[in-house]
Amino acid sequence: MTPNDRPRLSGSELIAFGKRTVTSKLEEIGCDVTAPANPRDGKLSVRTTSGRSLEVFVSTQRVGGYAFWTKRRLQPARHRFAAVVLVDARSGPELYLVPSIECVDASPPPTNRDYEGKASEPEYGVELGASSLSPLRRFAWNDRVARQHFS
Repeated sequence: MTPNDRPRLSGSELIAFGKRTVTSKLEEIGCDVTAPANPRDGKLSVRTTSGRSLEVFVSTQRVGGYAFWTKRRLQPARHRFAAVVLVDARSGPELYLVPSIECVDASPPPTNRDYEGKASEPEYGVELGASSLSPLRRFAWNDRVARQHFS
């Protein structure tokens, strides 16, 4: 897939692209990855080289988007991560790995929203607007960080 193809991806294709990207990165460092049966579900089950079981919640977004997970679905823990695959027509995908515990006392770009008194369900998320990209870099995927979390 070329960068020019990414803006035309449907929602299901975008989800699949993100899961393939994260799965590939995890397998490169020796992890076993199991994808969910539901193609629209972004949660990957991961077994590390040391035998640990982890969960990675994948969201594929474009700049200006917002990745989020209901608090009912993503409960922060040391074995849960949010992986954000940011796609752009100008370059390859950028991958970010946010430990779910970063959302508890969220400092942007991670968010912790309760929506008290509103119809929306409480959620954890990651802001992906242009102004959030610089602080998001602290979660940029690299092999050293990935091995630290997934070994």
